[in-house]
Amino acid sequence: MKILIVKTSSLGDIIQSYPVLSYIKKKYPTAQIDWVVESPFADLLRAHPLVNHVWTIDSKAWRKWWYSLRTYSQMLDLKKRMNEQRYDLVFDLQGNLKSGLLLSQLKSNLKIGFGPKTVHERVNTWFTDMHYESPVGVNIRDDYIRLPQAHFNDDQPFEDPGVVLKITAEQEKSLQNILENVKTPYLVCPGSAWRNKQVTLEALTEFLQLLQQEKECSYLIAWGTESEKIKAEDLQAKLSNAAVIPRLHLAVLQNLMSRVELVIAMDSLPLHLAGTTGTPTFSVFGASLAEKFKPKGKLHVAMQGTCPYGKTFLKRCPILRTCKTGACIRSLSGREIFLKCQSHY
Repeated sequence: MKILIVKTSSLGDIIQSYPVLSYIKKKYPTAQIDWVVESPFADLLRAHPLVNHVWTIDSKAWRKWWYSLRTYSQMLDLKKRMNEQRYDLVFDLQGNLKSGLLLSQLKSNLKIGFGPKTVHERVNTWFTDMHYESPVGVNIRDDYIRLPQAHFNDDQPFEDPGVVLKITAEQEKSLQNILENVKTPYLVCPGSAWRNKQVTLEALTEFLQLLQQEKECSYLIAWGTESEKIKAEDLQAKLSNAAVIPRLHLAVLQNLMSRVELVIAMDSLPLHLAGTTGTPTFSVFGASLAEKFKPKGKLHVAMQGTCPYGKTFLKRCPILRTCKTGACIRSLSGREIFLKCQSHY
């Protein structure tokens, strides 16, 4: 059986949909599973051992195809090569107009997508043959799993076994260097794309100091952008037994996560990446709902901040990007966070 998954972006969403690969392989061990993704995110899928082939697109360039005959030629070539596969099933996990237009160019026995109540953009339903809705209130990973489960008429709970992403021998050596002589390593990922998803530096420092006093752990501090690197260095200066690690390829970071004792993160890409390993996580949520987005299972504990303005939501706060205070998370003290963490670890 040949199966194609369409999930073109973003990085966090792609990682949250990894369990679909495990589910399909459990159901059909010999299935060939290919994936369509935006080219900047392709390496994250090439590193996944269950993905047979990665098709890459550059939708930003394609929107301007009339400016470039070369771009148009590339589009036609990709369409031809993908249709040579003649997929038995296509699962559209993206659910928007962009993925719908891509589906319209594909030859497949069956194209499967979300129903009008679940899909991101309802026009997407024009391009799929069968539609399934996701139940309200489930974890985001279960939203994605719902699509193949519903199609295969399977209502049994699925426990994702996780994955170890592929890395090179040189990358493996760099990991060993990072972990050399580090006792009880905890990985700290303080960054997030949005300010209102981050605790303050003061609160994070107090929390980590209290945790270190109790656990006698060592901290490895990860970063992804230059501003996060500055914050990581500020944090390191206030802690003992702490080191800022180099910026790592995401597959290497995931392997590092699988070898530490605990990952501490915000609602962010690193948290979702850690959720693919067997390592416990502790995370802090404010303007997004922990039960919706935190990794699943007893290993993963999250603290949910409280909105002082009475906002409630099923996924994300409607004023996540515009709230001037971000008080749901930025008003938390380090001791409050520590007490939550202490009660579980």
